[in-house]
Amino acid sequence: MIEPMCSRRDAASVIFNLPDYHVIDAVDLPSGGRRVIVQADTVADGCPDCGVVSARVRAWCRQRVKDIPHAGSIEVIVVKPRLVCAEGACSRRTFTQATAELPVRARCTSRLRRGLLEAVIDHGRPVAAVAASFGVAWWTAQKTVNSAIDTLPDTDALHVTQLGVDEHRYRKVRWYRDPDTGGWSRVEPWMTTIVNTRCGQVLGVVDGRHSAAVEGWLTARSQVWRDRVTVVAIDPSGPLKVWLTSGFMPPV
Repeated sequence: MIEPMCSRRDAASVIFNLPDYHVIDAVDLPSGGRRVIVQADTVADGCPDCGVVSARVRAWCRQRVKDIPHAGSIEVIVVKPRLVCAEGACSRRTFTQATAELPVRARCTSRLRRGLLEAVIDHGRPVAAVAASFGVAWWTAQKTVNSAIDTLPDTDALHVTQLGVDEHRYRKVRWYRDPDTGGWSRVEPWMTTIVNTRCGQVLGVVDGRHSAAVEGWLTARSQVWRDRVTVVAIDPSGPLKVWLTSGFMPPV
């Protein structure tokens, strides 16, 4: 018997192409854009506490998630089963199914986060511009970049010749009250990012915008690594003093 070699998925699922999910409905929205409703291919998952796999459905719930743009704005609704734990001794009664594309408590698909990371790191685009083009909040794009920093290769093993240093405020100004004096103090949450300007790869992130934080990061690098740097792009503010006073400024 000859079996067909093509995909067995329906046309909508092939076009949408979300791994491990299939499209169960798709409609045009009155205000423009489309709504796509998807469901996992398999209705089973392991309990996050005991690990016992269960396929018994207690109830169905719907969750709106963010996904990569598909020829315009799109709204994705995921139909997720709430499963009953099959282990009687487990303290957890029910749990919601999770997949590689939609882990526990995820509000964005994994392929959307991969797209955000690629646009920022591989293509060197600003976080704000990437967030706007993907239709997500700045916080979402920045959190994706911050999470990826821990997975980057060893900085000292990279051959970096062009370095970029810039600071930005990552949230609104906060006011804190001193419990002893009762006085209020203004705190501006700044962070400084060091990147390889040749490819946009994030090399490190330090707290604050003062020169001591940047100098500490640079001092932790080997002398051989620092000697390779021939070009520095930096915003003329506080961290610039590090290069002028600490001898890190490459020769002109």
